[in-house]
Amino acid sequence: MATASGVWETSHMQNSTPEKEETPLQRFVSLALAAAPKPRDHYDRMIQERTGTKGKPIYDIQRGKSLQPSLTTLQHIAEVLGQPIDRLTAAAAGQLVTPVEPVRGADREEAGQPSRSYAPSPDIPPTRSASDGDGAIDIRQVDLAYAMGDGANIEDYPEEGTIKFDPNFLRVLTRSPADRLFVARGDGDSMMPTLINDDMVLIDTAQRRLNMQDRIWAVSLHGAGMIKRLRVIDHETVHVISDNPNVPGQEVAAEDLFIVGRVIWIGRRI
Repeated sequence: MATASGVWETSHMQNSTPEKEETPLQRFVSLALAAAPKPRDHYDRMIQERTGTKGKPIYDIQRGKSLQPSLTTLQHIAEVLGQPIDRLTAAAAGQLVTPVEPVRGADREEAGQPSRSYAPSPDIPPTRSASDGDGAIDIRQVDLAYAMGDGANIEDYPEEGTIKFDPNFLRVLTRSPADRLFVARGDGDSMMPTLINDDMVLIDTAQRRLNMQDRIWAVSLHGAGMIKRLRVIDHETVHVISDNPNVPGQEVAAEDLFIVGRVIWIGRRI
């Protein structure tokens, strides 16, 4: 929020503009990075590898582009910086909180420092696997039909709430953590009869490597989200297939196709 420290006459401050005040979240991230053994780019790259995206969420917070990051984004930042998630969420809510000394044993070894452990905050929630069996697991639901950004990041798509899944059922489908899964709905008839309008699909964003032919994937093509069957033609070309025989497929440049994740389950109302 931009604030002015006082009232000035224009004759004294012809080119003066109010400076943007550092938010509690920006302050927290800056302090956490100052205590971390690696530069900011290192941790943004870690998040990119984990999420399969090209965004730089920590940098976006620092420069004020991301004012209200999602809980999932805050969780990733907390993990890579070795910070309690409750402190990240408190800072995002506007509270002035300070970071703890980061738990980054691997980073300290890479930096030539001895690895050591720090006492974790009792409020740090453990990473929850989809195979945990202690009650229903909330999986977020996302609207793939509308991208708020360029469509090359799952965070570009609006969330529509959560849907509860049985953990034993999820264990059969995937070993990926629950935060790497999301639910979307089919839109249109291009994938009939495999997928009809309003079918529910479960998408695993941990599976983004196109290493299986003729599987169904959630993808973004030039910013448009869609669910299609993919077939690799060569290193530079992918065949995007619609199961509906009345909808022709298309060959696209691999570099234009962003894979959000693989469809691992389809649910249908009867």
